[in-house]
Amino acid sequence: MKYYPACLDLRERACLVIGGGRVAERKTLSLLEAGADVTIISPDLSPILRELSSTGRIKHRSKKFEDKDLAGEFLVVAATSSIEANIHAAQACKKRRILVNVAAPPEESTFIVPSVVERGELVIAISTSGASPALSKKIRRELEEQYGPEYELFLRMMLVVRKRLREEAGDEAARRLTLRTLAESDVLDLLREGKTREAEHRMEELAGIDPIF
Repeated sequence: MKYYPACLDLRERACLVIGGGRVAERKTLSLLEAGADVTIISPDLSPILRELSSTGRIKHRSKKFEDKDLAGEFLVVAATSSIEANIHAAQACKKRRILVNVAAPPEESTFIVPSVVERGELVIAISTSGASPALSKKIRRELEEQYGPEYELFLRMMLVVRKRLREEAGDEAARRLTLRTLAESDVLDLLREGKTREAEHRMEELAGIDPIF
């Protein structure tokens, strides 16, 4: 199957997780990191999910799933220990045109969650379209070595520079050229070597701006 790759903005979006075990826990933590408004439906919760519920980070309904629970939900994860329950939830979502990810069987999903390498604002997603999750993990490990923590720092600096360049309201084409020059410069090499101050000065020099770091 050929998937359409996309990155979803889930900030303050209503997302439902059905299930309260380890898989549901992992899915919930990922949704929370994306800023989602998460509700869990499950008679029982893992210790971590119980703590999240007690601190108000998630909403919890201690019950079994019913179709009416889908009202107002943007995205659903079906992650119970029952394949039959997961399939029922997935079919109910499809009828309502709600995005659903199913832990098992995964082919019932309308979207899948890829392996991900994250370095701050940098997000690299890897998917084999379900053909080989093991290969996805192998590629992720390789990318984790190739793209180190210097990329997170570089992108934080780039956000500051982009803001300054927009404030100066210069020529748009010139601004794009400057940003491309920065991306292809030796700034990343300096950060990789731990030369943060030198990297900051170099970025300011290439951008042609007053000191901002």
